[in-house]
Amino acid sequence: MIHEKYKIPSSCGPVLARIFSAAVIDEFASKGRSPLAAAILKEAGLFREFDPAILLRDFFDQVHTLLFRSYRNEYIYKNAIARKVLLGVHSLNTASMLTELRAGSCKADVVVLNGTSTVYEIKSAYDSTDRLTRQIAAYQQVFDRVNVITSDSQLDKVAGVVSDDIGLMVLTDRYTISTLREPSSLKRSVRPEVIFDSLRRNEYEQIVKEHFGKVPQVSNARMYQACRELFSVLDPTTAHDSMVAVFKKRDNSKHLRDFVLSVPESLTAVSLSCKLGVASQARFSRLLNTAIGSCLAG
Repeated sequence: MIHEKYKIPSSCGPVLARIFSAAVIDEFASKGRSPLAAAILKEAGLFREFDPAILLRDFFDQVHTLLFRSYRNEYIYKNAIARKVLLGVHSLNTASMLTELRAGSCKADVVVLNGTSTVYEIKSAYDSTDRLTRQIAAYQQVFDRVNVITSDSQLDKVAGVVSDDIGLMVLTDRYTISTLREPSSLKRSVRPEVIFDSLRRNEYEQIVKEHFGKVPQVSNARMYQACRELFSVLDPTTAHDSMVAVFKKRDNSKHLRDFVLSVPESLTAVSLSCKLGVASQARFSRLLNTAIGSCLAG
């Protein structure tokens, strides 16, 4: 059992953080064991530190605690947003969360969708702020509200880069999110042509049909450009709200909601993004109540 005050060496953090990856979850769900998780623990020098009798769900929570205590990486921030914002402020019945969502030439760390879109750019203590200006500029063209969530050590640096219409948040030592400045609404000035490039084909065809009566009668090779030309004439608010409506339909099933609520708190963020099928979700949920000695390959 990991002692409650145990800390890992900083060099182990990036290795151990890989436990919360879709590849590890997929392996547990498909095989009932994870050689990859075992290899990660061995590389981090922690394989013998965990009691083989603890349940898999408790193992994930213990790893999360270790990372929060010693190495607050991007996953720790994503999971905090999932727990404190998606489930704490909203609910899975009315809101959804997407990660690594394309916005211009950038990828948004976390986007929460309810009646509008709110993006969260993560700048942990281990992240550079060199690209932050370009990232914020990209997000302002797509999303309604833009936040940067950071650490106490990065706060002054981040605050010196972003404008007053950008929200500022800090992940605290108590595992809460402290809002220092609320973001302004930007959806009246988003750029429909940039939003369009964040959409999947079925999504932009649905929006075009809704607003123009039908999709263009052109070849498949011409469909993208023909739909883009139509979408680009929508006013910014309409384009934004249409984007939110179709994004909220992505993976918005009762099975996913039930799965997310069944996993331990440490797995909320990865459970939203790992793309398991219904059968795999059920297998993984059952495995969480198994001792790690039987599902971590030695």
